[in-house]
Amino acid sequence: MYPLLNEEGKLWQDSGKIIFTVQEERMFMKRNLWKWLLLCLLCLGLFACTKGGESSTEAKKESTPAVEEKSSSVESSENAEESKAENKTETGEGPTILSLKGPTTIGLVHLMEKSEEEKLPYQFQMEASPDALLPDFVAGKGQIATVPANMAAVLYQKLDKDVEVLNINTLGILYVITGNEEVNSIADLAGKDIYMPGQGATPEYVLRALLSKNNLEGNLNFVTEPAEAVAHLQVNPNDVAILPEPFATATLLQNSNLQRKISITEEWKKSFDGVELPTAVTIVRKSYAKEHPEIVKAFLDEEKESIAAVEKDVQKTAELVVKQGILEKEALAAKAIPNCNIHFIDGEEMKKALEQYYQVLFASNPKSVGGVLPEEGFYAEP
Repeated sequence: MYPLLNEEGKLWQDSGKIIFTVQEERMFMKRNLWKWLLLCLLCLGLFACTKGGESSTEAKKESTPAVEEKSSSVESSENAEESKAENKTETGEGPTILSLKGPTTIGLVHLMEKSEEEKLPYQFQMEASPDALLPDFVAGKGQIATVPANMAAVLYQKLDKDVEVLNINTLGILYVITGNEEVNSIADLAGKDIYMPGQGATPEYVLRALLSKNNLEGNLNFVTEPAEAVAHLQVNPNDVAILPEPFATATLLQNSNLQRKISITEEWKKSFDGVELPTAVTIVRKSYAKEHPEIVKAFLDEEKESIAAVEKDVQKTAELVVKQGILEKEALAAKAIPNCNIHFIDGEEMKKALEQYYQVLFASNPKSVGGVLPEEGFYAEP
């Protein structure tokens, strides 16, 4: 899973479809579903009573209080559940951490395991797509989330700056894949046919920035899915594909004629004076962090420890990645994890990397970072 924001600030995935719009009407209907069902049941009861004559009328009189009592009970239960979801810290349940299925969750798998074993006060909610995750964060049902870096900047503006970025958890995951032996550096992309997903989103902006920095022009051909780029390589292995992890590793395992030639992350560092290329970050509701600073600090310590375990023990991480349903096979996970660049970076280094990244995206399309660059208050102090 490689979630990205398109030029209108909406979510784009490998499928090329826009999949994120906060649907307040859908949330409203969900909250009132029980009320509509009970109303329908009551109407059916009235109809049955009319058909049944006077005896049915008497039965209706006796049953009506029960219906009203049930409605009141359901409404009270519903209100209790909503109150419970909004006040988890007061009941000692701890925060809900939202994440996307893919590299943005790999750094959390050791903490997920530890939480299960030691009954830590965290609830983890991993979603397959942003259209399921983001409405919950926007609605306040999740207090902490791991999201694409530019999505954090967009949310900062959409939520009236009630968002704070805590750390970078994933660096660049894009790679140049080709069977062309002559391609070994960014300079070798000049004049090549380059196939890649991500038109109007961060992959395009990043690659164009690198080409511009190196005074190069590339023949970019955009596809809706990484598999389409690989299909072009099967026909002409001298062409080039830009692929995200873990898809890049899966492709190489299936086709021995192809090679991983260039790390876009490393080329970014060379072109931007050693500054890292961020992909995903950890964010928190700023209002929540102010009310529960000790909880947020404890979580960050746990997250940092979990990410360190990813870097230290790839095989164990691969097992947990499969257990959590992020990838299906341990062999693939073990080979892909080192290339997912899972790292914990906070403080000034985080701020410097994100500011550079946002400036590049803003120059390409201001909407990709929410229309304006984030202010100082966006970056958490270590």
